[in-house]
Formats: sequence, structure tokens, C-alpha cells
Amino acid sequence: MSANQAFGNGVPGSGDGAMAAQLAMGGSGGPLSESVEQGSDFRPRHTGALSGAANGVGATSTSDSVRTRTRNIVLAGSLGTLIEYFDYSIYAFLATTLSVVFFPANEKAALLYTFGLFGIAFVIRPLGGVLLGSISDRFGRKPALMISVYGILCATTLIGLLPTYSSVGILSPILLCLLRCVQGLSAGGEMGGASSYIAEASPNKKRGALVSTTQIGCIVGTMLGAVCVAQLSGWFTKEQLHDWGWRVPFLLSLPLGLLTILVRQKMQETPQFKTIEHNGLVAKVPFWSAVKAHPGGIFKVAGLSLISFCAYYLIYTYMVTYFQSQSIMSARDAGLSSSLSMLGAACTIYFWGALSDRVGRKPMMIGINVSFLVLTYPLFELMHVSPAAAVFSQFVLGLVEAACLGIIMSTYCELFPASVRTSGVSLGFNIAAIVAGGSAPYLATWIGDVSGSNVAPAWLIIVTAAMSLVVAFTLKETAGLPLMIDKPDGHTDVAN
Repeated sequence: MSANQAFGNGVPGSGDGAMAAQLAMGGSGGPLSESVEQGSDFRPRHTGALSGAANGVGATSTSDSVRTRTRNIVLAGSLGTLIEYFDYSIYAFLATTLSVVFFPANEKAALLYTFGLFGIAFVIRPLGGVLLGSISDRFGRKPALMISVYGILCATTLIGLLPTYSSVGILSPILLCLLRCVQGLSAGGEMGGASSYIAEASPNKKRGALVSTTQIGCIVGTMLGAVCVAQLSGWFTKEQLHDWGWRVPFLLSLPLGLLTILVRQKMQETPQFKTIEHNGLVAKVPFWSAVKAHPGGIFKVAGLSLISFCAYYLIYTYMVTYFQSQSIMSARDAGLSSSLSMLGAACTIYFWGALSDRVGRKPMMIGINVSFLVLTYPLFELMHVSPAAAVFSQFVLGLVEAACLGIIMSTYCELFPASVRTSGVSLGFNIAAIVAGGSAPYLATWIGDVSGSNVAPAWLIIVTAAMSLVVAFTLKETAGLPLMIDKPDGHTDVAN
């Protein structure tokens, strides 16, 4: 067999500079089986005399070449998620400014409309997952990832060029809505496609570590968005920001996107996809094949993603609003705390992914959800003791979420065979994005208002962790094993 193988709104009326600054201060045997080593990053196999010749200088040269190719593969996969979350974050951090630019004068209604368009991108993401996932599974990982980055790049750049409401009236928010839909469609296939690509190009024993880099891109993209908006708010007056300064961060996506395109143009197709393509095993309708043959896998991805999405948006971003609304600390200190939490996550995600390669995905997923169940409520209560206790509590919760981010994508990729991998991962992942992603800050606020509880976000995290824990117990261990690959008889060669 040849199985080759990461926004909470600010306080209404607080201004975009404050919001961003708060975060910025302180994401089957096929013809290839004879030429491609399992999980070797497209590395030729050396046998016999060649193995001996590979020692010394030859071995060093080969090792350096493999490391270079691995680095390029990881870079090609993770840059797209960085841009995705950069674009999402600048829209959220500029919300109050965009509400003035694109909507009539009613301040509260305009802000709601602006965040409504923020949510539209989440609603449309599953459709993007179906479309781009099908392209990835039908025509290859590379074309799907190229389409994804082109879509994100074009939509974000065009947002920076849109006419304002004062210029063209209602046409302005309509165009903004359409471009947000394009962003959602493009982003819907990015994470599943990038993770599948890296997973199929990774050695079995290092898959968790390497695939985790897609989530590092999420964290770094969010932090870059915060820094960008905070700097612009410091450089420009409020009038300048409303007049033309708001366009700058959207236009900055252009060079980032072009860099990603240049990197991805050099991508090679993965050996697993080449194998199923050569053997005529590519699914004609990957989305339907995934739903029909692997509903359990899609359910597991969606179930495990509930805690990931909920905790991500509540811990890393909504806490800026929460700390201020609960009078725990100032806007500046809340931003510093959130930035520290994200920095800790970015520095540890790779470690958690590597750890899952050693101890397994299932025990870590169970441990992560149990940790959320046990730690969340007392840590939220501790936040009200002192500002220092709040910073500590957020940092600890951020590390638990970092552990989740570090292992989920490799776990998902191991649930599906090559013919439907991207479709299955993208569909389940984006279903959870709607249920527990963009809605988490709103639900936390609503629960707090209705119940009067000052630890409302904790209950939301606990409920989603309990649901994800149930799903985690249904997992089969897949760490270190070959990825599933389709067989000519219509079955899959399963890693178990």
C-alpha cells in the first residue's frame, strides 16, 4: 500500500483603535509506491548501495533538501490561513468605522448591520467548503488552494476600494455584502484544503506537528490584524480614518496575498492524490461521496470543532469586551492580557501537535475537553479576584485551547480517505463554525443578560466541551499510522 501522506466585538462605541490596540498591545498500492516513501515529503527511497552512499555528505545534502521541501510545504499551507484570519480580524476591529462608512447614521443599528455582515461570511462558509472541497478532491489540492487564496485576496482588496454610503447610497452595503460572501466562500475551503495538503505530505510520525502550523497561521493572522488597525488608529485622526484610512488594512492584504500565490505556485501535488488519480479512484461528486460513505467522520469533525470554535472566539478575543464590561481591568490591560494569551498559544501550538504524535490524538482530545470542564468555571470565578488573576486565568485557558488547535486538524484528516478528505473535513469544520464560531460572543452576552451571571462565557464553554467530549470518546487512535487511501475494490485501506 502506498499511503502518503486557527471575534469578539469590542465594547459598542469604544472605537476601532481601542479594540485593536487592546489586542495589539500586549493564531493501495499505486504506481507511486515504488518511488515515494510513505510520509516522506516526496522523498525518493534509497536502497542497497544507495543507502550506504547516502551517508556522510550525501546524507546531509538529502536531509537539508527534505527539510527545505518540508518548510515550503508548511509555508504554502499555513500562509493562507494567516491571510484568512488577518482579513476577518481587520473587519471586526474596524467595525465601528465601517458602520459609519457603509450604513446610515443610526449608530447602534449601523453597528448591528456591520456585525451582521461579519456573520454572513460564517454562514456562507459551508458552501465554500463544499465547492472548494470538491475541487480539491476532484482535481487536486493545489488548484483548490490557489482558488481559495485568489478569492480571499480579490474580495479583501476590493473591499478596500468600495465606494462609501455617502457616495452611492444603498449600493455600498450591498457590494460589501457580496464581497463578504466571496470571502466566506474562499475561506470555507482554505483550512480543510491546507490541512489535507500538509497531512498528505507529512511523515506519519510528524503529521500532528506539521499540520498544527495551519492553526499558528490563524493566531498570527488575528494578531497582525489587531496590530495593523491599532497602528493606523494611532497615526490617523478619526476623520482621516473615516475618510480613507479604513481602506489601508484591506489593501495591505494585496502584498500578503501575492506572496502566498508565489509560494503556492511552486507547490507539488501530493502523492496520495496522484495515486488515486492514476488508479481512477477520484470521486465524481466528492461532497456526496463524503456524506454517503463517511457521515460519521463528518459528525465527528463537527462535534469536536464545537469546543474549538467556541473557546477560540471567547478566550482570545471576547475577553477584551468581557474584562471591561465586568470592570475587571481597563481596555489597555484587557488588550494586553488577550495579546499575551494569543502569544502563548502561538508559541505552544506546535508543541501540542508534536505531543499528540507521541501520546495519541484520542487521549489528548479527551484530556483537553476534561480540562475545559474542570478548569473553566473556577478560572472565570478567579478572574473577578484581581486583574492579575484574570490575566493568569485567561492565559491558562488559552493554553488549553492551543492544545486543541494543535491536534484537531491532523485528527480530522485521519478520519477520511484521500478521495473525500478535503470535502469531509471542510463540511464538518464549517458546520461547527456556524453553530459555535461567530455566534459565541453574541451568545455569551445574551446568556449573561438573561441569567444575570457574571461568568456566562464559562457556561457556554462547558456545554460545548461536554458535547465535544462525548464525540472524543468515539475516536479510534490514528496517530503515527498511515492515512486512509482508496482501493480499487471501492473500499478504503484504513489505518487501524
